[in-house]
Amino acid sequence: MKIYLDDDYKCHVTNPDGTYTEVESDFFDGKCDTFIKGYRFVPTGKSWVREDGTVFHGQMIAPWKPYSELDQAQRQYEREQLADMQAALEILGVTVDG
Repeated sequence: MKIYLDDDYKCHVTNPDGTYTEVESDFFDGKCDTFIKGYRFVPTGKSWVREDGTVFHGQMIAPWKPYSELDQAQRQYEREQLADMQAALEILGVTVDG
C-alpha cells in the first residue's frame, strides 16, 4: 500500500501539498486511515531520533498513538466492511448459514 511520510516519519494516507515522502508497505494493507495515521514508519536506510536521543534505524514500524485507540478504530472499520459485504450478498440473494 502507498503511504506518505512527514519529516518525523509519521504516516499519512494523502499528500495534499506534495511535501511528504511516498513509500510502499504491505504492513498497512487492509488497514483503515485512522490506524495508518497513528503509525510511524522509518524506511530501510533511514533513522529517526526520539526526543530522548534514542536512535531507531529502519526499517521500523511502530505506533506513535496509543495502540488501543488504533486497534479500536481498525476493529470498527472491519465491522463496517463486514456489514457492507453482508448487505451486498443480501442484494444478490446469496445467503450464508452459520
